[in-house]
Amino acid sequence: MRAGSLLAAYTARYGDAIRRQQSTIALRAARVEAELAYRARGTFLASMNHELRTPLNAITGFAGLLKEADTYGFGPEQRTEYLDYILESADLLLSHIDTILEVADAESGGTKLRKRSFPLPEIIEHLAEDLAEELASREIVLRTDMPDSLPPVHADPDKIMTALRHLVLFIAAKHRPGMHIDVTVRPGLAGRSKGWIYLAIEDDGPGRTADELADAMRVFEQVHEGLDRGFGSQALGLPIAKSFVELNGGRFNVKPRQAPGHLIRFALPLAVEDEALAVAS
Repeated sequence: MRAGSLLAAYTARYGDAIRRQQSTIALRAARVEAELAYRARGTFLASMNHELRTPLNAITGFAGLLKEADTYGFGPEQRTEYLDYILESADLLLSHIDTILEVADAESGGTKLRKRSFPLPEIIEHLAEDLAEELASREIVLRTDMPDSLPPVHADPDKIMTALRHLVLFIAAKHRPGMHIDVTVRPGLAGRSKGWIYLAIEDDGPGRTADELADAMRVFEQVHEGLDRGFGSQALGLPIAKSFVELNGGRFNVKPRQAPGHLIRFALPLAVEDEALAVAS
């Protein structure tokens, strides 16, 4: 057999061996990834089990006390206090259930979008009003910087509102008294950027490390073991927000900073001209 034929046969066998080895490595990596995902889901579900039971126990406990209010001789003030506890626990429980549904949507890709043209500043102002009391209780100031006139974006406003809320509360979950969170919106000015609206959320708080941000970007992993007690299940906020922005055709970026705080950026596509005219009218 000629040397060339021997070399070709050896090369072919060697190539087959490499491909088999690559397939074996890929299969092992897939098994490891599946096992890690399974364990992470177990940790997440165990944490959520605790988070769901805590407000539910408060609701049933205080409701039971109110049922026997005459027996225990509760006055009007004490009854009102217990009712407030029930309402607060119900709100917390609803928040956890919403988070579970959002995580399920993010994981399955089953989120349904209702896209339309709308002015982005409108939902940012609404968000600032909605979170004002909650942030004030933590001594956090939310500031916005937006031009007087901006073209509308094309996206699902409810999903973008949810994404923004998650991002603000994700930042606020690691806070200090007197901290500022700044939301800045700017239109793209030239070239490819002209078809986009750019939004940045940054703060001057403690921030998170690169490893903490990397962990937070994984849906079923937490920055700390269990869910954050300060702002509920906001440790899941970053991947949910990223998922909702990208489902709407947007771009999402978060990177660790040298300075304290966070810097999260994303961009949304502008509405086409006909839609923009319809919104303006």
